[in-house]
Amino acid sequence: MGIDLFAFLDGASPWWWIAFALALGAVEIVTFTYFMLWLALAALTVGLALMLAPDLSGTAQLLGFGLFALIYTGIGWAWVRRRQSSDAAPGLNRRAAALVGRQAVVAEPFAAGVGRVEVDGVRWRARLAERRESPPGEAAPPATGAVLTITAAEGATLIVTPSR
Repeated sequence: MGIDLFAFLDGASPWWWIAFALALGAVEIVTFTYFMLWLALAALTVGLALMLAPDLSGTAQLLGFGLFALIYTGIGWAWVRRRQSSDAAPGLNRRAAALVGRQAVVAEPFAAGVGRVEVDGVRWRARLAERRESPPGEAAPPATGAVLTITAAEGATLIVTPSR
């Protein structure tokens, strides 16, 4: 004797699936996850399939929902990743990296290769780039007011070299 665990869905109205799709879509609008969207599309597909074939069993409905959810999620995530791969504003959330190549003025004296510079009125922690041509400690640190070139950024620390 077989027990159908999903018999409660036998004879269900397709509008239940469409209402479920709308509820998942509403959750997606609130959370912006791009995950509930694919589940909502799967529920909508099952609802439309149930309109075309009203005799679908509850098991077939849930299997269809699971299958469509996997398919839509795979396709959707590939689409989202492809769209996010191009960084339209590379320095948007990396302010220090956006300063590379610019000039900075020494605001506070350097000690042990670390000091403060100013760029556009904002003070930044700065570290002198290691120079290969002279042993460390031989070059005099830049004086206050000296102009330096920003060559790199490590987190919020600017890597600077003397301007030429």
